[in-house]
Amino acid sequence: MVKSARVRRTQRDHAAGPVLPEDLVLWEIFYRLPAKELLRCRAVCRSWRRLSCDAEFLLAHHRRQPSLPLILFNSDTVVKVPATVDALDLRQSPAVRRPILGFSSYDECHKYYIHASCDGLLLLSRTHRLYYICNPATRQWCKLPDVSNVTALYHHRPSGEYRVLYRKHPKGPGSVVNTIYYVLTVGSSLEGQRCIRLRVPSPSMKKFMTDTTLDYDKPPVPLHDCLHWYYGRSMDTESKVLVFDTVDESFRCMRSPIADNVALAHLCQMDGTLGIRQVDRDTMTVQVWALQDYETEVWSLKHRIPFPVVEMTKYVSDKVFCLIFVSESGDMLVWGHFPWILFQYDSRGNLVHKFQPGSVTPTVLQLSLKESLVRHAFFEREDCKRVKLPGFFQGI
Repeated sequence: MVKSARVRRTQRDHAAGPVLPEDLVLWEIFYRLPAKELLRCRAVCRSWRRLSCDAEFLLAHHRRQPSLPLILFNSDTVVKVPATVDALDLRQSPAVRRPILGFSSYDECHKYYIHASCDGLLLLSRTHRLYYICNPATRQWCKLPDVSNVTALYHHRPSGEYRVLYRKHPKGPGSVVNTIYYVLTVGSSLEGQRCIRLRVPSPSMKKFMTDTTLDYDKPPVPLHDCLHWYYGRSMDTESKVLVFDTVDESFRCMRSPIADNVALAHLCQMDGTLGIRQVDRDTMTVQVWALQDYETEVWSLKHRIPFPVVEMTKYVSDKVFCLIFVSESGDMLVWGHFPWILFQYDSRGNLVHKFQPGSVTPTVLQLSLKESLVRHAFFEREDCKRVKLPGFFQGI
């Protein structure tokens, strides 16, 4: 009787399993699926669950995922209202919205700020006080100790740790030169914070850090184990790219293409290298520069896209426009006011789609997300107790 039941169970498992070779299922099918669909495949059978939970595969799957811009959709009111953060997939026409975070109530007292995105993880805070790390694909999250002025979240490759870079101003917020930076490993207590003072290895670097007001509200672009911020020309300082090396945890500067104003140019990632996008007001074109050689810091003009001002004025009465995203293929997202409209244009300046969500205001967060199902030890709860979902997961 027992043997017969075991045989029937084995036959049932074989019948439910994939008929395709495992390598084909893993690297030709699962490898191409978004995280949500891959999680559903785990429920089909034990074989598919085993294949899709392999650590090496999960890392390769994450690297395959597209980097999608994040957009906050909320109503600009003083009362509690639902809000969402969606990823916009510009590879499809029109772009498709993927839900990432959801807030059942969102107002000035319940506002969340997303500070950083790294390897499928988001670092966010509630009113700049309570800080969280979360993985939207798995709905896992953990709290951070009492930190402030968070600058970045990064992966420290030599140790495999994820670390938070934040700063303090002993002599006041305006004291840039005396800013002290701290590093805290995600999953550790505040006792594990480590001070790394800002190093100025050259007179030019010292002058740049002294004369430039650093705006760390702009998220950095990660590349080659470094974080990069763009700072345009101001006063007698040239435009620069500020670099934080995440391996030896030190700062330096790189040269950049000529830009008139920091407000008109932004750093981005283009085909595995750095890019800088800006609007040339003289020609009303969008110029996208790409870093040809990272070591020699040689830049080249990759895209020159007509900025469709005339067409956008048909929809926006205030004639206020802002270029907020350019994809690697040259697709643009342009924000218009008033009314609030988000335009999607292709690399030739043709209108693909416009998002006009009524009373809901779309805000591009200048962050991108690559979904990941990779496991992290700092998400594992030792007490195994059920806890209430945080506010950023309650609305989805």
